[in-house]
Amino acid sequence: MAAKVPEIGLVLAGRYRLEVKLGEGGMGTVWRAEHLVLCAPVAVKVLDRDVSKDEEAHDRFIREARSAAALRSPHVVQILDYGVDNGFPYIAMELLEGETLQQRLARLGTMTALDTARIMAHVARAVARAHEAGVIHRDLKPENVFIVKNEDAEIAKVLDFGVAKVDKAQLGPKGTRTRTGSLLGTPFYMSPEQAQGNKTIDPRSDLWALGVIAFECVTGKRPFESEGLGDLVLQICVRDMPVPSQFGEVPPKFDDWFAKACHRDPEQRFQTARELADGLREVVGLEARETMTTLSDDEHTAPPRSVVVRSGQADDSSGTAKTIVETP
Repeated sequence: MAAKVPEIGLVLAGRYRLEVKLGEGGMGTVWRAEHLVLCAPVAVKVLDRDVSKDEEAHDRFIREARSAAALRSPHVVQILDYGVDNGFPYIAMELLEGETLQQRLARLGTMTALDTARIMAHVARAVARAHEAGVIHRDLKPENVFIVKNEDAEIAKVLDFGVAKVDKAQLGPKGTRTRTGSLLGTPFYMSPEQAQGNKTIDPRSDLWALGVIAFECVTGKRPFESEGLGDLVLQICVRDMPVPSQFGEVPPKFDDWFAKACHRDPEQRFQTARELADGLREVVGLEARETMTTLSDDEHTAPPRSVVVRSGQADDSSGTAKTIVETP
């Protein structure tokens, strides 16, 4: 009887041999694997066989692969391959060296406004490229920002487009299917329109999430925090908006920047990711040339190097496992 879940040693598509499990969730697993033709390490995300029979879960998995693969940017994790082998849908992607933004915050507590602006500049490039391609991420959060070592600099990459909303012209009707009133994403970082389950959210919902992430980086606290979903939604939608300077030391005008990034009226927010990032650079006095690396969106990142891996937690919102690696 064929296994329902992938195991060590399984070879997918005659190319990817699973070696070390990196993460696990309700829908599948992420593995460090060897590309048998190229003799190079890659990361492979695999859906469990039973889960793959669920049409919606399978559609979401395909959407993640197609959404990320369509975005030619050094700030989006590179998708190498997608397929189904012996009943297991899989995505092969570059194996990253570094840490997630969540891991960095857990390690440091807070980050300087300057470092925050540098990371957000890279995330904004990825988000801008996605929006130009008709893709709304819908689940931006520190766990989905990966900071990669690249020689003597660092590059921030956006992960996991599993709950992305994609223009119908890109994927067809199935690629955009969601249930009206359902919550897709992670509630702490949701915009008011997303928290209320609106199906008609636009790219400015992602910009709200970027504002929340920057708040957390600088103050060490989430602006909206509760153990109860209903209470959390009320905080996001109707209660007094938090002021960053009341939570910690922040640069002058950061309060104003956050108030615009996370304005409840989308028309009053920054209207593009680049505008948001430029506004934050201005607040912290960071010149455009001082960003984390001189790579442009048209350049390519160096091939991944070998890493020491550590198991990580799955993303509860999508149920799929995460790629979590750290440097030696």
